Amino acid sequence: MDEGEGSSKHSSSEGIVKKKKYYCCYNDNWCKDPDYKNWLRKVDEFTAECILCRQTFSIKYEGRRAVNIHAECTKHKEAVKNQKRTPQIAPFFTKKEAPQVNLVTAAEIGEIYHGVVHHLSYASQCGNNMLPRFLPDSEIARKMSCGRTKATSITENVLAPKSQELLLNDLELAGFFSVGSDASNKGNRKFFPITVRYFSKTEGIKYGLLDFYHDNDETSEAIAARISNIIEENGLNINCVSSYVADNASVNFEKHRSVYQKLKQLNDRIIEVGCKCHVIHNCIKNGMKALSFDVESLVLKVYSEFSSSAKKSESLSSFFEFVEIEYKEILHHVPTRWLSLLPAIEQVLQCWPALKAYFISEGEEECVKIIWEAFSEDEQESLPLCYVYFLHNLMGVFYEALKKLECNNASCTELDCVMGSLHSKLKRRKEDNFYGRSVQAILCNVSPSNKRKFKEEADKAFSRCIAYLEKWYDFKTSVFKQMSVLSLDNEVKWSDLEKLAEVLRIEIDFDKLFDDYCILQQVRREIISKEQKIDQRWVEVFKQIPESGNSQMFKLVSFTLSIPVSNAYCERVFSLMTQLWSKERNRLSESVVKAELQVQLNYSMSCTDFYEYVKKSPELLKAARSQLKYRFKKKNSEQRHSATGNSASIM
Repeated sequence: MDEGEGSSKHSSSEGIVKKKKYYCCYNDNWCKDPDYKNWLRKVDEFTAECILCRQTFSIKYEGRRAVNIHAECTKHKEAVKNQKRTPQIAPFFTKKEAPQVNLVTAAEIGEIYHGVVHHLSYASQCGNNMLPRFLPDSEIARKMSCGRTKATSITENVLAPKSQELLLNDLELAGFFSVGSDASNKGNRKFFPITVRYFSKTEGIKYGLLDFYHDNDETSEAIAARISNIIEENGLNINCVSSYVADNASVNFEKHRSVYQKLKQLNDRIIEVGCKCHVIHNCIKNGMKALSFDVESLVLKVYSEFSSSAKKSESLSSFFEFVEIEYKEILHHVPTRWLSLLPAIEQVLQCWPALKAYFISEGEEECVKIIWEAFSEDEQESLPLCYVYFLHNLMGVFYEALKKLECNNASCTELDCVMGSLHSKLKRRKEDNFYGRSVQAILCNVSPSNKRKFKEEADKAFSRCIAYLEKWYDFKTSVFKQMSVLSLDNEVKWSDLEKLAEVLRIEIDFDKLFDDYCILQQVRREIISKEQKIDQRWVEVFKQIPESGNSQMFKLVSFTLSIPVSNAYCERVFSLMTQLWSKERNRLSESVVKAELQVQLNYSMSCTDFYEYVKKSPELLKAARSQLKYRFKKKNSEQRHSATGNSASIM
């Protein structure tokens, strides 16, 4: 019998000493004994409990023998038999998907990601302290702890590096990618994003932010060297770069000493892609210089008349009621984006009767000269109104082309068609003297001299637009003309694929390419009837091609669809940068801004999807719990490793 020394009582009374008494104690090893572990439980030092019989018994005097006596009793034996006959309830419950600590970490990371995506301050992480109050029954909410320092460290040292890793894995599978760059000032510092675009055979066209840095050296040598270094540091090959895209500044695409020329020395296959959206913006702006009446100035003056005066705006609303039209606010035109003038002009034309009544009531002395010139004349004979209608009609043609090129999934296979359509519409308008139906109606009522003046200026505007387009886009020998075969809108000819491969100078096994071509011919009609987006058409095609990742058709498509048509993605990075570095968050460090940009742009997941992704990523959960996510602890760890290495080398 296992015995432990219990309490011993002794007292002295009239010189007589009582004998010590010894008691038995509970032995924790009994719970490990196969005969006892399924039913025996400790209550206290001198008492045990049978969980089958729901009965307690003392072991104070007999110890282990008391346990055996209970095991041999009839009631206990009957309880054991009943347990064996009754199926266990445990198998009916599924095992938890993850330990609770993982769920807590995943919830913290999901909350941080939500804050980054929606541009919330790290100070707002104090909301986690309210969760236990809102959800008192939730063990996960009670254990969540994510202050400002922890949230910043996870964003910068866990989420951003992981997003970079995912991007590099995608680029390795894609084969080819384009590189984009731009520059923007933040105070006295100039920042450069390095973006990439590539084609994924499972998802289509994708973008990513490879790097974000500041450098006050804006020379072509410095930019090109930095781009090549970033590509090399990330384990990528410069020969996999399909194109370089940037705005049309001379530092990027000058004939001799530009960034493009420097990169072409490293890879002579790189294609030059200036921003065609900028070309379209500048084309219409250049054409309107031929007009004697400045419509842009009129729109800006009308807007400024009401933008800062509540009294004038209220007075204008009464004129809307007088002419019985719905009140609409006058829109602001952004000069750096010239085609934003179109909706502003459209709003002015819709409000013209109310505006005319308002300015006539004000009188000539109270109006700006250009406003009085536009609104004082009769609408049926107003030459200024004729210019406004003409510009509104012409800008609609440019706006239609711009909308097609500014969407994220626009590809270079569409570029030649869009630019060619714009070019032909301008030439047809010039040849047919078509200025818009509203313009034609007014020209019937104006004087012959004014009519002749307007037509001369309108024709000159057409000529300037056409000449500008032909200067910035080669309509005869452009490489984008050959790429249009991959849009799949028309029947694909084998000779066109051969010619495209030769123009792009890609190493292609033409025998295997022809096998892929045969499969394409079988599925093309069915696919284009289902999918409108070109990249998604090719995703469906590669589902039909065996080993599509190694197919020769994939090489051709990956190279072509990785080429963008504008620099819009780089400019989007700057828009996000401006939102991050707001007046309220102006103390964010450059490294944190870079990390937040990479998290927002490289993951491309909703908050709920990201939470589900994190729960299934043990490496991400482990990194988030690691102390090395903190910058100072990571630095100390690196110093210790360095010191260990130095001492080892000395020894």
